[in-house]
Amino acid sequence: MGLAASQGRLLLLTARKSDLEYRAQEISQRRLILATELETVSSKYARATANRQMKLTRQVKMGEANQTQTVNLTYRNLIEYGMNDDGTGTSIYRIKNSRGQVVVSDSSELPKTAADAGYSGSNGINVKVEGNRAIVSGTDKNNNEVYVEYVVDSKISDASDTENYFQEGLRNGRFIIEQLTSLDPTGNQNLGTNGEAATEWSAVGWSGMSEIQDNYYTDDDATAQAEYQSASARVQAQDKKLETDQKQIETQHKAVETEFESVQKVIQSNIENSFKMFS
Repeated sequence: MGLAASQGRLLLLTARKSDLEYRAQEISQRRLILATELETVSSKYARATANRQMKLTRQVKMGEANQTQTVNLTYRNLIEYGMNDDGTGTSIYRIKNSRGQVVVSDSSELPKTAADAGYSGSNGINVKVEGNRAIVSGTDKNNNEVYVEYVVDSKISDASDTENYFQEGLRNGRFIIEQLTSLDPTGNQNLGTNGEAATEWSAVGWSGMSEIQDNYYTDDDATAQAEYQSASARVQAQDKKLETDQKQIETQHKAVETEFESVQKVIQSNIENSFKMFS
């Protein structure tokens, strides 16, 4: 093979090498994307099989008799559970966030009067509403200083079947349930100056409330497993094909490199012979 022909062959082999290396990089990138997709599918499946659901068991009046009813624990269900049997009056439950603010789901739930805030008959309690915020302040029946801030968090009204915003907040401590009681923290009757029970709100742990149960939610497990198996099989099939293509490219690249080195040697030999001829 002449010098010119060898040089032309070398250029073709160089282009071929570059093309194969580019294709190998492209396949590696596609396999990396598939690995990320498989990780996402696996994480989704793990979440679906590990999710939990809080239930609220309550007594409801059906005709002349009371019956036990179990419902999904939502902010609205808990608040209504704490009201009178006919759904009226101030709920004995309220929700506080980790900043100590009382949380409601809508501005219409903000207290307008002391009675709305659970301080019935307390003339020394003032309520100031500003947009999505309300301040309850003053002195209660027992001459205790009161300062409570109410804020609106519309996401707390989430009523999805599982892992809703309210339930998640209870589990991680972002939300705390408080109960209206006439007892002080020591358990003694807390009477106001007029002999009536003064208003007290006490934090209660949801895990200690017999009305609330927190169990694994399994209704979606079969669907999640089917989706995972289908997605996993598809990703693995695509990855297997790309792996085969990658091995073929590696084999071709090795053959091109071998020929490339052979042509380089031919060119080097031609150059050395030419210099000897003219020396």
